[in-house]
Amino acid sequence: MMKLSKKNKDRIFIFLMLLLPLTHFAVFWIYQNYSSILLAFQDEFTMEWTLDNFSRFFRQLAREWNMENGTLRYCIENTLITAGMRIFVSMPLVVFASFVLFKKYFGHMFFRVVFYLPGIFGTVICATMTSYVLDATGPLVQWGSALGSKWDCEVLQSGRLWNYKSARLTYFISDLSIAGATVLRLTGALQKIPGDLFDVGRMEGTGIFNEFWHIALPCCWSTVGIMWLMTFAQVWGDFSRVQLLTGGAYNTNNFAYYLFANTLSATTGETSYNFPAAIGLILTAVIVPVTLFLRWLSGKIVPEVEF
Repeated sequence: MMKLSKKNKDRIFIFLMLLLPLTHFAVFWIYQNYSSILLAFQDEFTMEWTLDNFSRFFRQLAREWNMENGTLRYCIENTLITAGMRIFVSMPLVVFASFVLFKKYFGHMFFRVVFYLPGIFGTVICATMTSYVLDATGPLVQWGSALGSKWDCEVLQSGRLWNYKSARLTYFISDLSIAGATVLRLTGALQKIPGDLFDVGRMEGTGIFNEFWHIALPCCWSTVGIMWLMTFAQVWGDFSRVQLLTGGAYNTNNFAYYLFANTLSATTGETSYNFPAAIGLILTAVIVPVTLFLRWLSGKIVPEVEF
């Protein structure tokens, strides 16, 4: 039997490790999207090969970008704002909440259940509850009026989410949340940190915030960085809240719902699939390199800690 050299063993190992993800990508992305990729390069009427679907998107983007109520402009702006708020507001809260639960401070079991309630109820139920709270007859407007808040006429008539004055800001604020699944992942990462590090910190009089900032965060940064990347990539495909809360009205549309609406129009026969297929390819071509760059950047911000 021929004995393999270490170099060949390494090559076989690398090949086997890459075989599963590459096969998964080939079957569940390239094969499933094969027809969509071809449609993006075909004319919707003659089916001849063309780049008109791509040029149509960029013409629409250039036309609507300077319009006061340009749909595509608001789609991109809202998606970027949502990504920024989830990354720089929600995620730090999630990371700190995970640390508090990990340290098992007073009340940690109560908050552990509270953070998981949205996941238990589901998106539809949470969106229905949000709609009720923000409605003109809901507790926010009614209690605010009772406490002396001066609401605009639009808010008193239709609620916070169904008018041009307050809908956009209200939608962004209502999007802020702490995801229980993310808390679970980060709590698992924190549990891998050697307890000796925290013991030394306590002996030196380190407070909770210094312990979090100088010990916990650097040691679990690799997991936090992955969560941030997943958040950025996920927001470009998340249209459920827009669909359930406002249907994209009152300048609350995002890019995922814009793509969904175009695809839905093709399903009903109003338009063809060629244009949304081209939009999907453009989105992929932009998001993939940006995500890879952010992955590289996250490794440069905080060096990887080994223990």
